[in-house]
Amino acid sequence: MSRIVRALLSTLALGAGLSAAAPASARTWNVAEMNTEQLGALDHSKTVVLLPGGILEEHGPYLPSNTDGIVSERQTRDVAEALVEKGWEVLIFPSLPLGSGGANELAAKYPFPGTYVVRLETLRAVYMDWADELGEAGFKRIFVLNSHGAPNHNRILDQVGDYFADTHHGKLLHLTGGFGYFNSPANPRNSLSEQAKKEDAFSGHAGIDETSLLLFLRPDLVNPAYQQAPAFPADGENGMVEVAKRKDWRGYFGAPRYSTPEYGAKLYHLITDDMIKQALAALESSAPPATSKKRPLRGVDDAAIARDSSIAKRQQDWIRKNEQP
Repeated sequence: MSRIVRALLSTLALGAGLSAAAPASARTWNVAEMNTEQLGALDHSKTVVLLPGGILEEHGPYLPSNTDGIVSERQTRDVAEALVEKGWEVLIFPSLPLGSGGANELAAKYPFPGTYVVRLETLRAVYMDWADELGEAGFKRIFVLNSHGAPNHNRILDQVGDYFADTHHGKLLHLTGGFGYFNSPANPRNSLSEQAKKEDAFSGHAGIDETSLLLFLRPDLVNPAYQQAPAFPADGENGMVEVAKRKDWRGYFGAPRYSTPEYGAKLYHLITDDMIKQALAALESSAPPATSKKRPLRGVDDAAIARDSSIAKRQQDWIRKNEQP
């Protein structure tokens, strides 16, 4: 059986129809397919809510716009299975493809094919609204699985967790695994040739890592031309900005041509195992969640926030002009 068929069957199994009866044993539930009686029968003290999400963001000519969401959806399934094995009920929400901070933002290239983002305030409002809905419904354990890496995007998700803790006295945690895999001896990047590492320098977007992840998870969505992709290495974070400003920049960093599904499988399991450990540790701890209190970042992120403000003003001006008295 091919990897594609296995992935499809697994996805279908996750969304399988639900019994009309209340859950009798630990299992995974799909909220979009449940009725009021089924949802009302859930034991909140034994239920974990998973909120998968991503961003519709350009990933160059070789990867799909929803790359981050595809990774997060698979991680949601695997985290759910691990929690069920520990006796938890798991309630999974539909994936939310809303995010802020596309890679094209680094060079202020707007618009950019494949990037369809929302303002940071919109992102905060959506997740805060869901936090309130879930908190008022009595859910106390919520995990957000969202693999998009933009700093301000992640700051917002952390803030929502802080808000949920302060307001509803529960845990809403953005699962990242703590990024401990970066320094892990098992990181497949350690096995790359020196030339590959040089060409893939600071490839935080659509380089070897993400291309390999998609070759493992959804090879049908990877453009085979990645095997001849020219390299766009960057010299540090500021170097990424300079690369993105180039006229010939194609929307990615690093050297996708070195990507393999084997690399992707190792990286995926390394990251996801860390996320599972993080989730279980949070569930087992009675301590209140730590607050992040992260502040907006400078440079590129300030420019993005200023653009958000101008868009918000344009929208509000239109509303004031056109709203009925």
